[in-house]
Amino acid sequence: MHRLRSISSALLLLFLASAAQAQPASILDDPTFQTEAKQGLEYLYNMDFGAADQVFGELTALYPDHPVGPFLQALIPWWSIQLEPDDTSQDAAFTQALDQVIEVCGRRLKAHPGDVDAMFFKSGAHAFRGRLHSDRRRWLRAARDGQQALSFLKQVRELEPDNHDLYFGIGLFDYLAEAAPKRYRVLRPFKAFFPRGDRDRGLRELERARTKGQFVPTEVTYALLQIHYVFEEDYTSSLGYALWLRQRHPDNSLFHLYEGRIYEQLGQLGPARRVLSEVLSRHAIGQSGYTDAIAERALYLLTRTEMRLGHHDAALAHIERLERLNFSRRNLDSEYRGLSKLRRGMVHDIKGERPQAVRCYREVLAMKDFDNDSARDRARDFLKRPYGSKVKRGK
Repeated sequence: MHRLRSISSALLLLFLASAAQAQPASILDDPTFQTEAKQGLEYLYNMDFGAADQVFGELTALYPDHPVGPFLQALIPWWSIQLEPDDTSQDAAFTQALDQVIEVCGRRLKAHPGDVDAMFFKSGAHAFRGRLHSDRRRWLRAARDGQQALSFLKQVRELEPDNHDLYFGIGLFDYLAEAAPKRYRVLRPFKAFFPRGDRDRGLRELERARTKGQFVPTEVTYALLQIHYVFEEDYTSSLGYALWLRQRHPDNSLFHLYEGRIYEQLGQLGPARRVLSEVLSRHAIGQSGYTDAIAERALYLLTRTEMRLGHHDAALAHIERLERLNFSRRNLDSEYRGLSKLRRGMVHDIKGERPQAVRCYREVLAMKDFDNDSARDRARDFLKRPYGSKVKRGK
């Protein structure tokens, strides 16, 4: 499920842009505000959280009665959560900011039922809060927030049917409403909460927003990258989106990591090694956004790459480096830590070191919070039959 985490987080500019177009008197029509908000977002997407927080804080102080302030400020903890998905320390700050957005929007809608700014930001707040509930597997709460978000989104579509930016949110719903339950069985009971989706229509709507939208090209591109990588398994298309994002936001560690991951999936192992090594170099110097969790994923992907190249000692070196990372704030039985134990066992088997391999496979099965049935099944298989020289693709 962690691969779904970032898809809905991209709704911000949809609400900013469409609300601006809907109300001539809105502060979002103010060129000065637009310049400042976009600058803050540039800081955010390039992982300069301190600078982004300063800009968003200044805007909140200037417009204390508008939901845009707390909505923007909620993005700081949200992106921290994306970088460190297992760390729940930012959940409270994120939820508190969104609750404030919903409260401010409620007051505005009570006074002015046609307040499109309030509709958009209330929809966005419910969408983000539902996204966190989904990540934390609070499915019923996620469904309820999703219903609220969709309800307000429909109201705005009736008011602004020709707003191209609006079709970002509409396209995401149409695509995921059909595709996600097919891929993730746990979501199937919740289909009854929502109207029927349409995969093909959703893709068309997303491309419409990407090519014709005024404010959302980065956000739509990231959503399409993940859709083509996770659901479509079209890595060539994913790479095109990743390279576009990397050019526009070169200091975004998630976009950086995706580039290396896609190269590895495509079998372009040289570029994969280069890009993933760049990620680790930035982690080593403490660059903002290049967290231990990002390094963990990069090291695992490098392990897999080196094994495909037959460089087994190099693979073991990456695993050992991964195991030395600071896990004090995160789950010791994280997914990539468990997968690396499996890979360590596989390397030991290749090198003829069966006792070490068996110990690794047993450690995988003993991990209490390692939720990866496929990896556990492979560990059981390799306990019965040593991993051979023919390396299998997969996690």
